[in-house]
Amino acid sequence: MTPPTDDLTLDDLCRDASDLLRKHGLLGAQRDGRVSDAPDPRTVRYYQSLNLVDRPRIVDREARYGWKQVLQVLAIKALQHIGLPIAQIQNRLTARSETELESILRGVTERPQPRRPAVKSLTLREVALEPGLRLLVEDGWSPADTESLVARFRAAVAALQPS
Repeated sequence: MTPPTDDLTLDDLCRDASDLLRKHGLLGAQRDGRVSDAPDPRTVRYYQSLNLVDRPRIVDREARYGWKQVLQVLAIKALQHIGLPIAQIQNRLTARSETELESILRGVTERPQPRRPAVKSLTLREVALEPGLRLLVEDGWSPADTESLVARFRAAVAALQPS
């Protein structure tokens, strides 16, 4: 990765980190709905409070961030992407150098991503034919052969009769 300038505002840090997360396929892919995909200023400050992101240097009373803080945010988001909780992330990232952070990132971004099976969503309609008997129908279904369907329905009702 090529480091950006070491004179970033907090908004610049969030934007650059988001761009790099997108580039590496880590944006929009969080597994935990409680975790935001992209870092925002509030999140970065929270990470600072946990000592996961180094405090910025102050230049003319303005906070300035550098490449190491970008790497720290990227590493946090990458480890969240693979499902690690914040406590484990703290254990892995505390006091890491830029080289170590880059290595952690490579380990996450270069690992083969598991294929998520496609899940087909179904909308069902339920029809109560009589007390105790319900018919479930997939939305959009229509009979191809009504006479054959009636015959199969009669056979099913007959099979349900007590012997």
